[in-house]
Amino acid sequence: MPDWFWTCMLYVFAAHFLVFTGLAVKRKRLASALAAGAFLLLFLAIGLRLWQPESSLFGIRTYWYLRIPAWILAVAGISLSWRQRRRKSSTTATD
Repeated sequence: MPDWFWTCMLYVFAAHFLVFTGLAVKRKRLASALAAGAFLLLFLAIGLRLWQPESSLFGIRTYWYLRIPAWILAVAGISLSWRQRRRKSSTTATD
């Protein structure tokens, strides 16, 4: 993909990182903090891809070492958020 696409993605991930960091601080929710961490790792991975595209470690592109933990954080944050919403809706349904 062209560099302009990855540059746009860099800005998108930076904006999402800032928004979810603000939500995590304001609401004190772990799910928002996990999402902020995921977007930070994605921001760093795209930055590596743009400015050090040929860097590799053990034959694997370096940005993959940041993308995989980002996916894990994203899945953990989504599942935690889903569980919290499910618990919240079940307690309001019984009231």
